[in-house]
Order: sequence, then structure tokens, then C-alpha cells
Amino acid sequence: MSIKAKLYKAAAALTALCLISSCSTKPNGPEVYLDDKNEEIVITLFAQGETISSLIQQCFNEIINTEQTKTFILYSDSANFYANEGLSYRELLLKRMESGEADDLYIIPAEDVLEFDRKGYIYDLAQMDFVHNLSEAALNQSTYDGKVFSLPLTYTAFGFLWNVDLLHQFGLEVPENLSEFLTVCETLKQNGIVPYGSNMDYGLSLLAMGAGLAPLYRGENPEQKLAQLTEGTLPISTYMRAGFTFLKMMIDNGYLDIEQALSTQPNSEEEKNRFRDGQCALISTICRGSAFSEDYPFEMAMTAMPILEEGTICIVGADQRLAVNPNSKHLDEALAAVEALGTVETLNEFARLQRKTSSARGNEAATLPQAAPLISSLTTDEQIPNQDFSLHFNTWNTIKELCVKLGEGASVDAVCEEYDTLQLQEIATYPGQ
Repeated sequence: MSIKAKLYKAAAALTALCLISSCSTKPNGPEVYLDDKNEEIVITLFAQGETISSLIQQCFNEIINTEQTKTFILYSDSANFYANEGLSYRELLLKRMESGEADDLYIIPAEDVLEFDRKGYIYDLAQMDFVHNLSEAALNQSTYDGKVFSLPLTYTAFGFLWNVDLLHQFGLEVPENLSEFLTVCETLKQNGIVPYGSNMDYGLSLLAMGAGLAPLYRGENPEQKLAQLTEGTLPISTYMRAGFTFLKMMIDNGYLDIEQALSTQPNSEEEKNRFRDGQCALISTICRGSAFSEDYPFEMAMTAMPILEEGTICIVGADQRLAVNPNSKHLDEALAAVEALGTVETLNEFARLQRKTSSARGNEAATLPQAAPLISSLTTDEQIPNQDFSLHFNTWNTIKELCVKLGEGASVDAVCEEYDTLQLQEIATYPGQ
């Protein structure tokens, strides 16, 4: 057996052991064969789900350990973003960071960037070579307060997934603007079908963000307006009132079942089964190949959201943001690993394997004919970032939470007032440099 093969076997065995045990602490691991000519360095990773963990492991085996003079052995642990049992990924990540014994590398959610920066959990990667490999949009989505806080392993968009056959049953086509969208919703409702099979998370917030923030990013002087928002001189409700009002209209008109939505997690079997069984005509989706891997017995189309008078809008963002722990005991090696993962070729391969869009220059996209309308939106300006890091307050997570409150019965006025208050509080907490 060659040295390289033995190293691959050792790394794979260690990763399998960690994944099977679903450990939340670093494993001791078995003794493994290592070539005594190479110094071995153990790098630890905490990731969202086993898929991304396995892909990073593959890159360690096939790329990093062929280019380094040291042998990098990856210990990989993962957790689900949404907690079915135990703690969620975000809760576990925070506990690990606070413990002082956190991992060398971790996937940082957009929701936690401002707080992690305040607590000193982010290493600034701005001087790394990979920065020049990223598309402008992906780099913007990885930069906060002048710091490049992560390597985005992919780029993505949120939109709608349609049951085209169900629309055709009622003489309808996939809508392309707000007027057509409302016609589709009303026609389906009149025929006993709840149009939109929403979930409690981004299923609600995408509607509010799209309808609320589109005028900000597509209006005059967006940079000036964003500066005013982050100074606190322009209330966020100036824009989000229209978004929350749009969501309330969808609820009040019966275009989505709010009680059902509030008990449904995104990407759950419950959500997929309702869509598969024709109980709804559309669900929210992330632009990726796995959306089409389900056994849906009908024609599908993935589009941006047709909720504007002038057409569609989608929510975009860097995805699977790989960050470096500044307190890593193997900081130089962790940085070398990130640099190796951040080549254009490797980022394109990440996207290909996950059937997503690359975060590298050119935004090379997976071949997904059904998703062509949504993928084309990624290359156009004036889409809405899920978290705009030019702001010093949260959008993505806060809007999700406020949409739940709206669904539970809070008024539009109440959630707007709460958001304006949170905006000012967070600006004071995260003033930046």
C-alpha cells in the first residue's frame, strides 16, 4: 500500500469514527499509520451536517495532503442546523467557542457573524490569497466591518419550487410578476388548494424580505440608504412595513396555512410530502440539486419570487462559510488548509459536487435546467442579500423571528416597532470600527 493510500485510509477511518459517534468533543481516536518522514497535524472541524463535513474531508485527502510537507489529519464533527433532538448547530457552536477548546475550523452562520466578531471569535482572512478568487458578491457576503470572516464554499439563492403540472390542471402557468402570482394564488384557493406550502423559517421571511427590501436595493441611492440604516437615522420599518404587510395579506387571504407553517421546519419530510401529494403548488427552496432529488411525480420549476409588480426577486447569499478560530493551536496549518480550499478550481468542484453555484469568480453554476430562472437571477444586480454585512444589525435572523410573531397574531405595527427598537440596540452593541 502506498504512503498516500495509507494516509487516505487513516483520515477516512478517523472521520468515519467521529461521524458515527456524533461527538460534541474531540475524540481520542485510534492509533493510525503515519509516514515518519512527515509531521502529522490534527485539524478539527465543526460543520453543519455530514455532507459538507465529508466534502471537506475529501478535499483534505485529495488536495491538501498532496500539497503540504506536513500530513493534515482532519477530525470532523457535525450537527444539524435545526435541532430535532438535543441542541442545534448554532447552540453547539457557541458552547464550543465559549469553552476555549473550540475547533480550528468551523462553519459560521450569517446570523452569528456580528456577535462572534464582538466576542473575538473571528480571524480576519483579508490578506489571504483566496480572497482574489471570490466573486464580488461572494466576497461582499463574507466581509464585515472590513474583515473577511470566512471562505464561502458555495453561493446560493432562495426562491420558489413549483408543481407545474398542478398549475396546468387549472389553466395556469408559473407566474412572472405580482399580478400573475396573486391570480395563481386566488385560483388555487378557489379550487380548494392552499397555494403556498410555507414553513416556519425562511418560508415566511422570504416573502417579507422580498416585498419589503426590494425597493431599498432597487431604488435610488441604495448605498446612501444603507448608510442611514446602519447609522440608525432611517428606521428599518421604512422598508419592512411593506414586507410584513405582504406576509399578513398572504395569511389573511388563505394563500398559506399559518398554523401548518408554524409547525413545519424547512426541508422536513412533512413539507416535502405536502408538496409531493399536491396539497400545495409551491414551496420555498434553496437553489441546489438536492431539491430535485426527491421522488416528485410531476414537472417542477425553480424560480425567483414573482412578488413584485415589475417581476421577480430572490434572496442571495454566500453559503457554508468556513471560518478560522483565532485561538486555534494550529493557526498556521488551519490557514494553509483554508488557502488550499479557496482556489477557483476547488470552489468550482465544491459547487459541482453539491449541484450549487460556485462562490469563485464567474459564479459557475451547476447544470439544473429546472432551476434556470433562479440561477439566472444570481448573475443580475439588485438581488437582496440574506444578511447585508454593511449593516450593523441583523436582517436574516431577526426578520425570520418577527415573521413568526406576526404569524402567531402580532400586528404589523407591533413587529415594525420591535424591529426599529432592535435596530438601534444592535447598532449600539455592534458599532464597528
